[in-house]
Amino acid sequence: MDTKPIVQVKNIGMSFDATRALDDVSFDFFPGEIMALVGANGAGKSTLIKIICGYHSGYEGRILIDGKEALITCPKDAYDAGIQTVHQIINQGVIQSMTVAENLALEEMLSPDQPIFYDYKGIRKRAREIASMMDLDYLDLDAPVFTISQSDRQMISIARALASDPKLLILDEPTSSISEKEAERLFVTLKKLRDRGVSIVYVSHRLHEITRLADRVGVLRDGKKSGVLESPFSAQHIVHAMVGDIDHEPVRKEDVHANKEVVKLELKGIVVQEGDRPLNLKVYEGEVLGITGLIGAGKSELAQVIFGINKPVSGEMFLHGKLYDPVDIKDAINHGIFMVPEDRNNNAVFPQFNIRQNIVAPFLDSFSNSLSLLNVGKERKEARRMIDSMTIKCESEEAAIDSLSGGNQQKVVVARWLMTEPKLVILDEPFQGVDVKSRSEISKYLRAHIGKSSAILIATDIDEVVDVADRVVVFNSGMIAGEQQAGEIEKDTLVHWTAQVPEEILN
Repeated sequence: MDTKPIVQVKNIGMSFDATRALDDVSFDFFPGEIMALVGANGAGKSTLIKIICGYHSGYEGRILIDGKEALITCPKDAYDAGIQTVHQIINQGVIQSMTVAENLALEEMLSPDQPIFYDYKGIRKRAREIASMMDLDYLDLDAPVFTISQSDRQMISIARALASDPKLLILDEPTSSISEKEAERLFVTLKKLRDRGVSIVYVSHRLHEITRLADRVGVLRDGKKSGVLESPFSAQHIVHAMVGDIDHEPVRKEDVHANKEVVKLELKGIVVQEGDRPLNLKVYEGEVLGITGLIGAGKSELAQVIFGINKPVSGEMFLHGKLYDPVDIKDAINHGIFMVPEDRNNNAVFPQFNIRQNIVAPFLDSFSNSLSLLNVGKERKEARRMIDSMTIKCESEEAAIDSLSGGNQQKVVVARWLMTEPKLVILDEPFQGVDVKSRSEISKYLRAHIGKSSAILIATDIDEVVDVADRVVVFNSGMIAGEQQAGEIEKDTLVHWTAQVPEEILN
């Protein structure tokens, strides 16, 4: 590793109204290293990243590049200095109305050297070159980005950032929405970039990725630098530096059992998508059912059918023994079926609303009087209760939702659907961008308040479902590859079911 840092942040501070987001933070980023940046939700990671990449101006302190002070007041300043950032919010890295090719070759399209007229062939040629770097040749270059998956959008953002040959590459939760296979491909590429002398800042709550990739770990805690860990380090070292000592025991307890006398939801012969095999599944009263599997295995698609977003191809659903065939989302909610969606930013957060309004949005009827006038005082009381229960770090319930870190925004979305007692709540990837302490807090709240309700918790990360679920079901290629009860869970078996090819499942 080079002894001279390529980028330095010195005594960085930033405040948002009364909230002190960063206070006297200094880090050095060296060529030829992967430095992980960690901290609990609200610790200041995203704020620091946004300062370095030019999103936030008006900060205190200095940024030095190659030993010289740099004035970074906008994203173009950072780009011109060789700093590339792939943000946690996927849709900040793509333009959804443009094609895949245009998103991949965006740098070339914005270049002043571009011809006056739209160079369709040239853009496609450059897009194919960039796509090949990350094995994305399967993408339809002419497809509008809004038609492709979150996973593919993330890979486009990463591929474009890598193609610019940056000095400093910042990746904020880069694997939160991509498959294990895509993550492995990314890791190989990052190590090659490191060996070429690129400085990489890697932000992730997935500690096993950090222990595998990082040369050093910079830790933020409550807006301040908590320290820097040098390799070798363990996940336990990182957690302690982030949040101190926390309970690492699984949230699920062996004395918690679903009431298998009462079937809350039953699926009979449900075909989610054309070509899939029929699914049969029961969810019991008081049960937290974990569903895991790779991205694209059919988990989210099943959730969308249960929540009334899509209609099944065939089959029937029964809620408390009665035929359940939701017309739309509103009908599902009226039946007591709630859902925390996978894509928080597009499908869950109302960016123009404050925290209180985001929490109570689906249940305004219960906060209205006979004249349909909203009882704001009642809204505030309920919002404060959920903020306290979910330990959401914020100035007040009236603060803007975009003043929160990504993890705290996620907790607001989860709080919304756990505020009342549903018949069934579906949580699709509820721990994306959530630190280990917040994940534990969400899980504990869910377990403590499940009562006679039921929950389906969907997560690609096996550990996330094993720690809280009474039963774990593995999805693979639209099929149920296997299931295990709490107390008999073997992770090796779950991983085996996840990795099987369809022919092995059918046999």
